[in-house]
Order: sequence, then structure tokens, then C-alpha cells
Amino acid sequence: MVALKRFLFTLILLPLLIILNTDIARADADSQFNWFWMFYEYEKIPRMESTVYVRPFFVRNVYRNNKVFEASLLPLYWRNISARMDEKKYLLGLWSSVRYIHPGNIEDTDVFLFPLAYGESSDTRDRYFFLWPFGGTLKGKLGQDRITFYGFPWVLLFLIYPPTFPPTWTMVGIFIVSLLPLYADYEHKDYDAWTVLWPLIQRGKSPTRDDRRFLPFFARNTKEGFYDNRNYGLIFNYQEVFLKDDLHETIFVLPFFGRRWSRTNNLSSSTLLWPFFSWGYNKKRGSFEINFPWPLFQLQDSRNPYIKKRIFFPFYGLYEFRKQRSFFITPFYFTLTRHTKNFISEYYFYAIICWYLKRDYIKEPSETYGSSWRYFKLWPFIQIESDDRGNYSLNILSLLFWRDPDGWEKLYQPFWTLFEYRTLQSGEKRLGILLRTYFQRWSDDFLYIKIPILFSYGSEGGDLVELSFLLSMFGYTDEEDGTYLRLLWIPIRIGEGSEVRQEAHDAQPDRPLNGYRPYRGDDQYLDSVSEKNKFVLYSTNFF
Repeated sequence: MVALKRFLFTLILLPLLIILNTDIARADADSQFNWFWMFYEYEKIPRMESTVYVRPFFVRNVYRNNKVFEASLLPLYWRNISARMDEKKYLLGLWSSVRYIHPGNIEDTDVFLFPLAYGESSDTRDRYFFLWPFGGTLKGKLGQDRITFYGFPWVLLFLIYPPTFPPTWTMVGIFIVSLLPLYADYEHKDYDAWTVLWPLIQRGKSPTRDDRRFLPFFARNTKEGFYDNRNYGLIFNYQEVFLKDDLHETIFVLPFFGRRWSRTNNLSSSTLLWPFFSWGYNKKRGSFEINFPWPLFQLQDSRNPYIKKRIFFPFYGLYEFRKQRSFFITPFYFTLTRHTKNFISEYYFYAIICWYLKRDYIKEPSETYGSSWRYFKLWPFIQIESDDRGNYSLNILSLLFWRDPDGWEKLYQPFWTLFEYRTLQSGEKRLGILLRTYFQRWSDDFLYIKIPILFSYGSEGGDLVELSFLLSMFGYTDEEDGTYLRLLWIPIRIGEGSEVRQEAHDAQPDRPLNGYRPYRGDDQYLDSVSEKNKFVLYSTNFF
């Protein structure tokens, strides 16, 4: 049995280890690349330290800004690492773990796996524990510094209506209701509040705020110098907003009628059957708006901030907000333009499945996109991406309906790509056919070709550096410490390595760099290889 295991290791695992660890990265200092079929890939490009893919089980991208992205069987697991945060997500994000490093090197870890959540920290103020449906405490969540829950009684409804699969709308409704606590108290800065049967009963107070709620009968929220909101029977609403030189008032009888006005008459707006019919103006902003009915007809003009809206849904739409512009003609043509101090972007979408994206940088080039970037996609057939640095890529097919070049695309796209072509800014080119059943990379100085399991070939500077057959069962390699012939995966050293030959060439410039001159149809002698090994070089030259 032991002998059988050793034989299987030699026959199967050893060739794979040889292939995955073969160093062919020396061909280009700007880009390093090694691969095995569509399953394994190692790459180092200018904007990354390294990227490793063992598809579909693992991906790791190490960026030069000290950030790291890892994933396995997306979306079952992914991880983002930065200098002060380590975030892990599992099971579609239902299970998460986030570790922060606060100033002073104080570690803070938050773990969430429904129905459990807890926090660990060297600072007792950041420790908490929560278990649904019993209760507990959350800190730094839901916009509050602390929330403490006591009991979730509505979960008992599942005893009357047991869960079913597939879930029904009744089950979904019961689950939502079961998340409502019997009692909770919370705090944010100097504000403290408690609630019973949230959201029905609440009382909260701070030096400037006072909130009271007893639904469906009455609610009032006030903040000194800012607002005063009142609600009666969930239907009648009155609001006052205090400004430095004005007072805005609103009366709203939901959903029948609403009106807002100001004491200075600078503002006035009204609504009937909200949100379908509304109109109004704001003199201070130079604004006028009408929706009649919303969302089919929307018209708005504003001076500060600049807004221009013309929507006749579903036939025509234009919306401009400051330096952003969106435009559509029917649902089949949509554009989005954005101007910032750093770049100008224009996105075009045709019939949903055809995209054209472009981005031009104004001040300085982007590390990712260069100064000018273009992207075209006709889903699910073709994807083309290019920039002004000389990077270009083409893929057929392109099944994903979103962009995620360092995650989803790199991890899964090779499994359905029928044809791919890529050029790098260094001048290197890559070509893959039929799920990388045939794949080659080349430039003016080197050429590497692989047909998985059957054949691999590599040359640099016109000289052979790699030739192998049947998972490297037979082959020839030119490595730093020597040239080797492989017979049944056993390496036999037959000559000097590239490092030794380079040192000899530096000492004697007239000496051939490779230490020998491969046979190319003449009778030049091989000065570093014995007579009995001449047949190796003759035969490799033939291939």
C-alpha cells in the first residue's frame, strides 16, 4: 500500500508540482506570469505586487498600496485587508467578521452570524454580545453608539405558522415582525432613549432634543433651534423648521393633501394624493418643480444647486445635477456623465445588454485606468477593455452582468472564455483558445506555449529554455543553476545554468551567452556540452 501511494504521488502530484512551480517569470521584468490551463495562474503586473488564482477555490490579490483581496468560491467567502482593517465575509455575506485597529493599536473585532453578534476588544467599551431572539447589546451599529435589546416575542408566531420551504409571503412577514424587540434602550453621544414594542412607543431626550411617540395616537420630535415635528393619528402632520432668517412650516394630511410655506414667502409647495401630484418653488434657490403625475411627468429647474430635470417616462428623460448628467430615450438607451476635479466619465447603455464606458483623467493618470480608459461589452458575447498605456483585452464569451475585474471576472471568466487576447503596456501579448486549452504569451524577446498535460514550450532571446511533454514526464529546461533533461520526471543535469553562463559571458564577452551555440543547420561545435549529450540539443532544436 505504501509503495502504491508513492507511485501515485510520483505519477500524479509530482508532475503538477513541477508545472506549478516552474519559473517562467524571468521573460519580462514588468510582468510575470505562469499558468496551468484555466485552473492556476500567477501574475505580477505594475499596479500589483502579485495575484494568485487556483480556480475556483482561491484568489489572492496583493496591491502596492498594501491592500489585499482574497476570495474562495465567490460569494461563499471573500476578504479585504488594509493597514487598519481586516474584513471577512462568508455565505453571501450572512456571516461577517471585521477587525479594526484604532489609534493607539487598540484592536476591535466585530462578528455577525445571524442570530449571533458579538464584539471583542482590549477596550471594554467596545465589547458586546447579542443573541436573537433573547436579546443583548450592539455597539457602533444602526447609527447608534449602543443599543440594548430585551426579548423578541413575535418569534413565537412560528409555533402557529411553522416555517416552510419554499418560503411564503406569510413566512417572510412573520420573520420581519419577529425582529421587532419587546423593549430596547439606546444612546448616541448625549442622546438617550428607550422604546417598547418598537416602533410604537418611544421616549428619548438630550440637552437639545426631546422625542415622544405613542403610535398610532401621537408623536412629537423636537430639536432646539432646528425643528419641531408633530403627528396625530398617523395622518395629520405638522412641522416647523427653524432657519437663521426664516421659518418653514408644513401641514400634511397623509396622503390626501400637503402644503409647505415660509414666513418670508420665499418657498411654497403643495401636494395632492402624495407622491403622485406635487408642485412648488423656492425663490432663494431659484427653484421650481412640478410632478403631474409622478413618476411619469417630472419637471424641475434650480439655480443653486444647479438642477435641470425633464422626465416624460418611459419615452424621454434628462436629469442634470451640478456636474452630473443622466439621459434616457425609452428604456433601451441610457447615458450617465460625470465631471469631477480629477476625471470625466461617460457611460452608455443600449438595450441593457450593450455597454460602452469611458473615463478620461484631467490632472494626473490613474494607477488603474491610466489617462484614458475605454470598456465595451455586448452581453453575453464579447468584452473589450483598453487604456492609453497600451493595455488591451478581448474576451469571448463574457457571461457576468457586472464588472469586477479583480474578483469575479478573474476567478470565473476563464471557465467559459472561448477566445481571449491581451496586450500589456510592456509589449507582452497573450492568446487563449477554448478555455485556455491552447494558451501562449509572447513578445519580441520570448515565446511560451502550453497545451495542458500534453505539451509546453518556451524560448527567450531565440534560445530554447523549456520543452516538455505529458505533464513534464519528458522534457528539457534551462534554469539558473543548470540545464536539465527530464526522463520520467527525473531531472538529469546536462550543462551550465543561465546564471553561470551570464557570469562567464561578462568575463569573456566573445564567449556565447548560452555557453553553447544550438545547432541551426551548420556544424558549429557545442563548447559546454559533452559529445554524448549533443543529441539532446539537436533534438530540442528540431522541436
